[in-house]
Amino acid sequence: MAESKVIQVRSSLAVTGDGSIDLDILHQMMETGFNMISDSNDYGDYLQSMFKSGDVIGLKVNGLAGPGMSTRQEVVHTVSNLLNEVGRPRKKHLIWDRFDRELSALGFTISSRGGGPLCFGTDHRGIGYANSLVSWGKVGGLLSKVLVEYCDAVINVPILKDHGIAGITCAMKNHFGSIHNPNKYHDNGCDPYIADLNALEQIRSKQRLIVVDALKVQFHGGPAFHPQWAVNYGGILIGTDPVAVDAVGYKIIEDLRKKAGLKTLNGTRREPIYIKTASRYGLGEAALDKIDLLTLTI
Repeated sequence: MAESKVIQVRSSLAVTGDGSIDLDILHQMMETGFNMISDSNDYGDYLQSMFKSGDVIGLKVNGLAGPGMSTRQEVVHTVSNLLNEVGRPRKKHLIWDRFDRELSALGFTISSRGGGPLCFGTDHRGIGYANSLVSWGKVGGLLSKVLVEYCDAVINVPILKDHGIAGITCAMKNHFGSIHNPNKYHDNGCDPYIADLNALEQIRSKQRLIVVDALKVQFHGGPAFHPQWAVNYGGILIGTDPVAVDAVGYKIIEDLRKKAGLKTLNGTRREPIYIKTASRYGLGEAALDKIDLLTLTI
């Protein structure tokens, strides 16, 4: 089981009054978070240890809901900049998701060559899905070639928000964008399908780090963007245990729902039970009292 440490860094200054992101504050938040998760309190040593020199590092985003409630390019580029600063160059970074058009809509520049970071979707010309069928539990399908052929390691960069079927979408559900047939896996609140997908060796072996965009969090009505249920949370979550990260994200969503006077997810029959299923599989820790959660406000 992965070390179940989750770092939460928040700043009320990260999201400005007009909704834009203060890049200096975000950079400070990211540096602080990486220092906190590092045993040596040195994010440079930490990031160098996570990724070998020469690794192609995939940054898996979530672009489903468009600019309103998808992974923000500012978060992704801040991670890329920090990697570049410590000797893991931009030309070896590959920002990806399912579709070129969704990435473009988020403000990313589609590019399959040049100085980096590279950026393209699985549907990019010449990419597509691998030919070999993979399966685990009740999940079977074809994984993106970006994941299995182009990337040596992956940083999962999801958005934290409510999901009308799964309860929440965060680290583990972001990999529904890594397989060709996610539409098949939404019964029973996506359980055990999300857990089964994340149990695949191709995902487990390549995912090294999770950086969650919680700058703005939608606590109801997801996955589509509904601004009346979204708040400027001003946070990022960093961890290596996807189950623990999702458990912390679940608690954040529930706290925001309570503050807004909404029922719990369990009360709406949308408890994200796949988190406990994944923990039973040994993919990580779901119990909050067993997660080493470190929170800092700057």
